[in-house]
Amino acid sequence: MARKKILVLAPRYPYPVIGGDRLRIYEVCKELASDYDLTLLSLCESREELSMPEPKDDVFRRIERILLPKWHSYLNCMWALPMQKPLQVAYYQSKSFRKKFHELVVQHDAVFCHLIRVADYALDCSKPVIVEFTDAISLNYSRVKSLAKNGGLKNRIYAFEQSRLEHYEKYVGQRSSLNVFVSNVDANFLFSEDELAKEKTIVCSNGVDVDFYLFSPARNSREIAFIGNMQSVQNMDAALWFAKHVMPLLAEDGFKFKVVGRISDTNAARLLRYKGVVVTGGVDSVADAVADSFIGVCPMRIGAGVQNKILEYMALGLPCITSSMGYEGLEAIPGSDLYVIDEPEEMAKKIVWLSQHSEERNRIAHNARAYVEKNHSWSARLKPLMNKMNYLLGS
Repeated sequence: MARKKILVLAPRYPYPVIGGDRLRIYEVCKELASDYDLTLLSLCESREELSMPEPKDDVFRRIERILLPKWHSYLNCMWALPMQKPLQVAYYQSKSFRKKFHELVVQHDAVFCHLIRVADYALDCSKPVIVEFTDAISLNYSRVKSLAKNGGLKNRIYAFEQSRLEHYEKYVGQRSSLNVFVSNVDANFLFSEDELAKEKTIVCSNGVDVDFYLFSPARNSREIAFIGNMQSVQNMDAALWFAKHVMPLLAEDGFKFKVVGRISDTNAARLLRYKGVVVTGGVDSVADAVADSFIGVCPMRIGAGVQNKILEYMALGLPCITSSMGYEGLEAIPGSDLYVIDEPEEMAKKIVWLSQHSEERNRIAHNARAYVEKNHSWSARLKPLMNKMNYLLGS
């Protein structure tokens, strides 16, 4: 029997695969490709992305790319201001993309939308439409809004967009054939009172490639790692909070806070104002960049979904200290697989204590590695999605 075909819509070209949402959609598509033939239709914001050589990984049978330059996206947002459509969605509107979608969809059996940003293209088509929400963006925005200064510009912007997003996310959840989240927290935020959307919603947490992230515990140093794309509001807020509130309690004792990930010059300068902070920028290998670190931290105050950085720390053998918000969506046991601490003084005390007790670091590191090996392989986490896809497509 001929394999069914799925058209995958992406707001950003997922290559190169460098963490975050690109890693998520790549792993999802890699799993889908085991049973289906995939076509990728992706927006690109630069001609460099448009002309990038196609990957030779056999995930997509066909790749189509449409250029949407930033200046056009900014115009889209301006035109959307007096309307109800979220700016997050308006930003990715393209007549060329829509035209190509209508050409391709007739040749496919289902549409898989990566994020609500491109769901608008597919909701009216007659084929099954699967929306990979990943997170509830409106939940993330409500948290950003709560941290912004009352009455400030940032507060008004997030309040304006958050209400639009929440309404739109709920609308998409009702219209789609299947909704996919990484955390029950996000799914419940949107659909706890919507039986229709809830019935067609599944949770598939993130995975980690334990063969790629080699386990190396028992590191003796005073270097604290933070991994993340520092161009995101959530990661920058967490790193700044740690640099401002925790590092003053540690820097005099020789501890270093190493921030690993893409970052602007402006944000790098903001972090480097604090004593003991080291900023690497983008790196070729996260594992190599944190090879000398003895713990990893995830002091998230805003955000949603499952934090990949925690899974990476666990796989690498770095004991992890996370905030309550960073812990959301995980089933790891606090005190056994990781530590959950919110107060800066308590966090600093635990870091100092761990630096002095290698046997405790080893215990947590081994427990954490066992946890991700058992619970966070990509195949195991995406099994519910594969089962639902087979049901929807009659495979």
